[in-house]
Amino acid sequence: MKILDQPKTIRLKIMDFLSRREHSEKEIFQKLSYRVESQDMLLQVIGDLVKDGLLSDERFAESYFQSRKNKGFGPLRIKNELSQRGIKESIFDSIQKDTDWTACALKSLKKKTNGKELMETREILKLKKFLNYRGYEFQDIDKAFSEFSRENL
Repeated sequence: MKILDQPKTIRLKIMDFLSRREHSEKEIFQKLSYRVESQDMLLQVIGDLVKDGLLSDERFAESYFQSRKNKGFGPLRIKNELSQRGIKESIFDSIQKDTDWTACALKSLKKKTNGKELMETREILKLKKFLNYRGYEFQDIDKAFSEFSRENL
């Protein structure tokens, strides 16, 4: 593995990562910290890319948020995953403020059940546990089950 010792080569490597998908500053630092000669140089290059608008935690968070929400994950799980990637809670809060999490939970519930009616308590508890694992809050899960029951009457 080649050690990156010039700011230009570090910048090119980061641009290579960014050409594939958005990254957070923390992800870039973690990926390259063991491959650079000087971590100060890496931090400087990351700072320059942020200044140039090529590396943005907000843009990464928005992209990641949409991807995970579309896959059926809830706010608690997405928030936790973003914080692990170095994204501040305030950025998450600004992105998700207009999201109807009950509707998202209902969509995940319908997908999981294939639209069939639920009868057994055991089955309902299993599905509630599934939605909880996915990161939905309990009030959203309960509202989603209420709407699901109304639709299947």
